[in-house]
Formats: sequence, C-alpha cells, structure tokens
Amino acid sequence: MPHCIIEYSSGIEHKCSIRDLVSAVHQGALESGLFKTEDIKSRAIACEYFQTAQPEQSFVHITVRIMRGRTAAQKKDLSQQVLSAADRIIPMVNILTVEILDIDTDCYSKRVV
Repeated sequence: MPHCIIEYSSGIEHKCSIRDLVSAVHQGALESGLFKTEDIKSRAIACEYFQTAQPEQSFVHITVRIMRGRTAAQKKDLSQQVLSAADRIIPMVNILTVEILDIDTDCYSKRVV
C-alpha cells in the first residue's frame, strides 16, 4: 500500500513523459516516509473523454488510496509530497489535484503470488 492512481487528460503525453510522471508520484509517496518502497503501486490512466470549465484545460488528478490509521497531518503531508513531485514534471498542466482516500479494510481483499 498505497495505490497511486494518476488520471490525466489525453494529449498531455505529447507534452511530457507519463512514465516520468508515474515515477515522480511514486517517489513522492516514498518520500512521505509512510511506506516501504516495495509496498507502493503506481499507475496512470488516460482520460480520452472529459470536460472541464474551459475547453482547452488539461488536468491530472492523483488518487492515493491508503490503509486506515494515518493522521490528518500525515495525509496532508503525503498529499503535498505527491503534488510537489508531480508539479515538477507537469508544470504545463492547468489543473493538478491530489486526493488521499482510506481503503475500507472490511471490504478489501488481496492475492499475491
């Protein structure tokens, strides 16, 4: 844990490296000090169809799903670490947001091989 899910407006991949963005977000989560390297999972999903306030606005929204038990201050720091790491890679994106969500452990299942 955590799962870092990067959703982005299609088209920004022509302006920056999505691979670098994934790496930066991954590193930002690691630098929070809340997780071990081997526990972080990061991925990016292009959104071909989307609508923002302005037709030409690009966006990146990063959801970081974590197990319960972190304080509000830890979550805020994690959010800021991930935001700063992403912003260094994609300064040209109009809207950049980060959201930290607790996983409902009562409903979470996992299989590892």
